Amino acid sequence: MNDPAKTFRKLGWVFLAIALNIVGIGIGALWMKVGPAALPLLLDPSNAFIWLTTALTFAPALGSFYAARLFRRRA
Repeated sequence: MNDPAKTFRKLGWVFLAIALNIVGIGIGALWMKVGPAALPLLLDPSNAFIWLTTALTFAPALGSFYAARLFRRRA
């Protein structure tokens, strides 16, 4: 694996760890505030805002892993 691929892969793991912490803390805060009734709120498919923000939270990690894959294929 060449140097940019390693860098982007490590960066992807950092972004993934940050995203998991953000989502985990957000779910925990909602659970502490609302209680067990928060589960239907999170899983409601009509609540596009939650799904969109969750996808945007994980987008940098996925982009970094994909860039690392492209660098590996190019080398």
